[in-house]
Amino acid sequence: MFKIHNVASEVQELADEFIPRRLHQRFFTGIEGLGLTGFSSLNANGRLLAQNRHTGESKVRRAVGDKRFPRLILKSILKRYLSLAAMYSKGELRFSLDHSQFGSFYIAWIAVSIGKGRALPVWCVMAPFRRGALLKPLLRGLTILFGELSQAQKRMAVLTMDRWFGIPQLLTWLDDQHIKFIVRVKAGSPVGVPWREAGRTTPVKEISDEDCPVSYAGKNWRFIRSDWREAMKEDEPWYLLTNIPVDQQKGSRAHILNLYADRFQIEEFFRDIKWIQGYEWERVKKATTLQNTLLFAALGWWMLLCVGKAL
Repeated sequence: MFKIHNVASEVQELADEFIPRRLHQRFFTGIEGLGLTGFSSLNANGRLLAQNRHTGESKVRRAVGDKRFPRLILKSILKRYLSLAAMYSKGELRFSLDHSQFGSFYIAWIAVSIGKGRALPVWCVMAPFRRGALLKPLLRGLTILFGELSQAQKRMAVLTMDRWFGIPQLLTWLDDQHIKFIVRVKAGSPVGVPWREAGRTTPVKEISDEDCPVSYAGKNWRFIRSDWREAMKEDEPWYLLTNIPVDQQKGSRAHILNLYADRFQIEEFFRDIKWIQGYEWERVKKATTLQNTLLFAALGWWMLLCVGKAL
């Protein structure tokens, strides 16, 4: 793959701009062995890099075991490629957050819509696969992600999430950081509504208004209810909470529903990386190894998107 001139130039420019020179060789190994090559396993992909199998396996293992690469790869994606996503989405950065199991880990992925029904990942955080283990790593990971965004990028960002992420601690943190979000909540989620006395709550499924102010987790936000008919695939409408105000540009109910609909593009990404590319079956034991493996693959997709656009 490095023999293709446009790809080789892109890899070199990335390394020169974002990767310390002492890490260039490991970076090239990660990109060639994982970012630009179909995945079989870490050892099998490593054997493609050298005539001696043990040399190749050792090279790829050193690359994915280096704890410096996650932040470097994140910065590379955000600084070099995120403008593509903003261009495709007409000045918005439509982030989606979802989670899944990979081997013995929970992984939360943050992806951004690039249009045409696709989302590409920019960051992932992980925790051991057990109940309640993901929230603290997720908050640390989101702090890193949004800390790397410029102020202009943060103003363009909207984070959409499904019902699993309707956690008061997470939502209040996002609101305190002035990060716009849209989250789907469960039908029984209790919220305060203007027509009931203070301290009394109402399950969101009982709210007939399509768009109204509500209070949740001590915050004043906004409730959006989607249309629903019996013939629809889902058995209930979307019950959405958002901190995007009514008077903000692009803050209409229809626009918020469209933003949430874009969230489903991340599920196409999960299908690609888990079952088509086969990362679901790689039983990695160390979190850093798995994170680097997946982030090198993600960086490879962004590189190919950029090179393909140029071509």
